[in-house]
Amino acid sequence: MSSVIDESLLEGGEGSRGEILDAAAEAFMRKGFAAASIDDVADILGCTKGRIYHHYRSKADLFFDVHRRGMAMDLQAVRSCMAEERAPLDQLFEMAVAHLMVVMSQIAYQRVAVQGLEMHLAGQTTPEQRKTLRAILTMRDEYEGLFAGEIERARAAGAIPEQDVHLVVKAFMGALNWTTIWYRQRRNQSQAERRRIAEEIARFALRGLGGPPAPAAAPAAGGKA
Repeated sequence: MSSVIDESLLEGGEGSRGEILDAAAEAFMRKGFAAASIDDVADILGCTKGRIYHHYRSKADLFFDVHRRGMAMDLQAVRSCMAEERAPLDQLFEMAVAHLMVVMSQIAYQRVAVQGLEMHLAGQTTPEQRKTLRAILTMRDEYEGLFAGEIERARAAGAIPEQDVHLVVKAFMGALNWTTIWYRQRRNQSQAERRRIAEEIARFALRGLGGPPAPAAAPAAGGKA
């Protein structure tokens, strides 16, 4: 059964909870969970701590919602591209590109999302926070399962060699998510240039599955990440 995306997490605009989460994602990306503070979030947002505490009781609650929003962005993008019927490797390619486009356009959320949540299990959270944490980990497993399903479909169709799908999907996602480590947003970088980068990385990840290469895209001008 698919997780229902909390649409309120995707709302933006001035004065919204999304605006607080944007600032929090930036703070956590810069400093990590341990070093970042509510003061840092307030400084980025240009507001008082009271505005943040109106929505969030603790830094951990804020951190969890940054993760939830990042996962909601991923799920929305990938589910949308799965609406079309395609051959499994073509579908997997488009899903990988959709994921990478979110990574590049929402780098703060995506970099925070790969920091890991498991550290909060060791007595650092309240029962309610642990419930939220389990829900986030379920979302993460479901998201990985979308990609595993297409890899399995490709394997069953003979489009790729026999392989341990549950293991291989982790390496596949790792190749995509490494983008959060090296990618830096450039001013005025076009959507077309981001798409070119996403296609190159997706093509690389698909080659690791042992199938035929996806068709190459035409190189864009000034092709630097």
